[in-house]
Amino acid sequence: MERPPLQFKDRYPRIYSRLSENIRLLNGGTVSFDIDAVTQATWSIALTGVSHKIGKSLAINDLVTYWELKNIVKNHGFDEAAALQVALTAWNNENVYLNSPTMPGISTLLRMFNEIGVSYKFISSRPTEFADVTKVFFNKAFPWVDPKNIILGRKDGEHGGDFKARMIKELGVVLHVEDALEEARVIIRDTNAKVLVVPQPWNENGRFEDPKIKYLGHHAEGKYSWTVLRFLAGNEVRSFLGDVAQSY
Repeated sequence: MERPPLQFKDRYPRIYSRLSENIRLLNGGTVSFDIDAVTQATWSIALTGVSHKIGKSLAINDLVTYWELKNIVKNHGFDEAAALQVALTAWNNENVYLNSPTMPGISTLLRMFNEIGVSYKFISSRPTEFADVTKVFFNKAFPWVDPKNIILGRKDGEHGGDFKARMIKELGVVLHVEDALEEARVIIRDTNAKVLVVPQPWNENGRFEDPKIKYLGHHAEGKYSWTVLRFLAGNEVRSFLGDVAQSY
């Protein structure tokens, strides 16, 4: 008879114990995750498509700003409007949202959250017309996630940071995991939530100091969403999250 797989508390008892203890600082509050570049590595397919279009091989390290893909395309003979359209289409298409892989480390973190009993949701500023394909991806990659906890719905013309801040307040989120500095800045300004920033090339420059934000290393270290688990199971998190309960 096949033995059931060991739970994380048995496989990694020290990490599990530290994470369980530290997560109590959230006082039962909800954690939210951005999707692109935090939960799903959408650049892997998006950059392949643009590489074919401009005739140059692109890598994630080329994306040194949030909108750098548009600049790269423009520098290869496209006018401003056409370059913007190429960049938007590269990110916002069903193939990218359905077939891009999960971010390294995110599945382990979510499974540990499940065992501990942490409430979490996903908040994305993706266009709402991709809600269905996003849920198909989640059903394939994280089948335990209830579709109602995958939050899209940004209004036309609404800034991604404004949308996320609005949802964070409505959902009672106390900790958000993000990759875009401009959206993190709005969340910090407009909500009581604290923000963890997953290292990516486009958030290396322009970092700002605030007691409500924590940068989880640098992209060159290659840890991606593993950095979230490492931080939440570490010692430094206690001073960062220590006043969460008093903020709500």
